[in-house]
Amino acid sequence: MEHFIEQLTNPINAVGHLNYILVILSVSMSSMRWLRIFAMASGIVGVFYYGYLVSDGISAMWEFIFASVNAVQLAIMAVAGRRKSMNEDEALFIETVMPTLEGNLRARMLKMARWQTCEPGHVLMEEGQLAPQLVFIARGAASVEKGGKIVGVCGPGDFLGEMSFLTGRPASATVRVANEVRCCVYDPAPLKALTQKNPGIRQALEFSFNRNLVGKLERMNEASHQLDTSPV
Repeated sequence: MEHFIEQLTNPINAVGHLNYILVILSVSMSSMRWLRIFAMASGIVGVFYYGYLVSDGISAMWEFIFASVNAVQLAIMAVAGRRKSMNEDEALFIETVMPTLEGNLRARMLKMARWQTCEPGHVLMEEGQLAPQLVFIARGAASVEKGGKIVGVCGPGDFLGEMSFLTGRPASATVRVANEVRCCVYDPAPLKALTQKNPGIRQALEFSFNRNLVGKLERMNEASHQLDTSPV
């Protein structure tokens, strides 16, 4: 034990021990992501130890390969997670907006869409804004403000700017991101041109707008009722 402690006080030996400590930590992780992170860190420390401190080229090469393999696996996991998240968002959009549309029309709608992630405080549209974008919220929440006062909240499955899209009038309210929002955004002019050429898309959108409007009104009435019945 004293010999082990003595080795740890030696900077070069301490780096070598750190290499193995990180390996042990990696295999003790229940999360595959953290296992890869600690394993990659072990490989990096190993490259430094064997390549620069003890001049063991063979060991340094294998440590480099070990670290590289784990780095590649981490990148694959990150891409797969992002793709899964995107697929879930698109699935919600399809289920909400165009469950009965044919595959080619769905593909055209998805191709035209722009997916965005917006941070809290970001303004999606402003009251009085001309031709605001049509926004579909897949994740997160946004507050609806009129005259500087919050009058409602929108969340997953809700549209923003649908009345302006249908009537051509300016936005009737300001919509501000409350917590991180993942949303699908359409520029109104190209989307209107698409709906004019494809009545099926127009009907699907109008049906979704009507259903969404009913949901918003129900939430507003419920919130108003709670305020009226709350104790003073």
